[in-house]
Amino acid sequence: MKRREYQQKNNFNYALLLPIFLMLILSIWLQYWVAYYDQNNPVKQALKQLAFVGLGTVLMFSVKYIKRDFIWKAVPWFYVFSLLLMGSLYFFYDPHMYELTNTKRWLDIFGFQFQPSEIAKTAYILFMSKELVKYNKNVPVKDLHSDINMVKKLFLYSLPLFFLMFVQKDFGTSLVFICVLGALIIASGINWRIVAVLGGISALLGGTLIFLVFTEFGQSILSSLHFKEYQLNRIRAWVDPFEYATSIAYQQVQGLLAIGSGGMFGTGTTGVQVYVPVRESDMIFTFIGEAYGFVGATAVILLYFYLFFQIFYTGIRSNSTFNIYICVGIVFMLVFQTVENIGASIGLLPLTGIPLPFLSQGGTALVSTMLALGLIFGMDSKQ
Repeated sequence: MKRREYQQKNNFNYALLLPIFLMLILSIWLQYWVAYYDQNNPVKQALKQLAFVGLGTVLMFSVKYIKRDFIWKAVPWFYVFSLLLMGSLYFFYDPHMYELTNTKRWLDIFGFQFQPSEIAKTAYILFMSKELVKYNKNVPVKDLHSDINMVKKLFLYSLPLFFLMFVQKDFGTSLVFICVLGALIIASGINWRIVAVLGGISALLGGTLIFLVFTEFGQSILSSLHFKEYQLNRIRAWVDPFEYATSIAYQQVQGLLAIGSGGMFGTGTTGVQVYVPVRESDMIFTFIGEAYGFVGATAVILLYFYLFFQIFYTGIRSNSTFNIYICVGIVFMLVFQTVENIGASIGLLPLTGIPLPFLSQGGTALVSTMLALGLIFGMDSKQ
C-alpha cells in the first residue's frame, strides 16, 4: 500500500516531457545558427538560450512539487502581484528598451530584462480558472441570467489587466489574454447564446479595425486611441506585402522568400542564403522553413500539436475541473502564440510581435512558459 502511494506521488509524465525536451534542444540549436548567419556570436547566443532553458527547467520541476492546496489559496495573490508588477512599469521601466521600442514593457532587475506580462499570463489563467470552479460549485443549477452575471464578473476581473496592456501599447499580448478568456468561457459550458454574442462582437470589432486602417478618417480614430503608425503599417503590409516589399513589408517579404526557397527538404543548416530581420525572435519559423523545408517545418508543427494533446490529456486524466480549466488556458495561450507567429511568417496573419513558444529568443517568455508547464506536471502527483 505504501509503495503504491509512493509511486502515485512520484509519478512523472514522460509523454509530456518528450516534446518539451525536443523543443528546448531545438531552440538552442536554432539560436546558434541564427546568430551565426546574423554575424553575431553564435556560442554566446546559444549559451544564453541554454541558461534560460536551465532556469526554466529548474522552475518547472520546482512548481511541480508545490501542493495543490497552496496553489489554490495563492491564486488571487499571484494575480494581484502580477498586476502590481505590470503597474510598476509606469515608474521602473527599462530605459534602454524604451529607447528601442518606445514602449514601457520591460523591467530591468540587476541587468536582467523581463516582461511582467509574460508572468501575468499564467496568473490570469489560474485566477480565471479558480473563479469558474467557484461558480460551478456555488451555482449548481445554471441559467442564462446566472451565466451572464458570471461573464460580467470575469470581464470585471479582467479590466485592470487590459487597462495596463492598453497603457503599455501591447496589442499583440492583449490578443493572447482575449483568446484565453474566450477559451475558458467556452470550456465552462456557459450558455451558447452568450458565446454567440461575444463571438459576433469580436468578429465585428476585428472587421471594423481592418476597415479603419484603410480609411483616412479611420486612421485618425485609431491614432486617437493610441495606435501607433507601425501597428497600422503591419496591417497594410499583411494585406499586400509585395507592394511594400522595400519598405514596411520588407520583413514579411523576406520571410516568404526564405520559406519558399526551402522547398520540400530545405537548403540545410549551412545553406541558408535569405536574410530575414529579427529571425532570432519573431521570424524564427522562416529559418526553419528555409533550412529544413516543408518536411522540417511540418515536423515542428506536429511536435507542437503533440504537446497540446499531452497537456489536454493530462488535465482530463487528473479528473479535476480546476486542472482541466488550467490546461485549457495554457493550451490556448500556446496555440494562439504558435498560430499567430507561424501564420505571420507565412503571410496568413499580420505581424504582432508575438514570439514562437520555446523556439524564439526571449528569456521571460521561455521561463514563464516553463512555469506554466510545471503546473501541468504537478497534476500527475497526488498531493
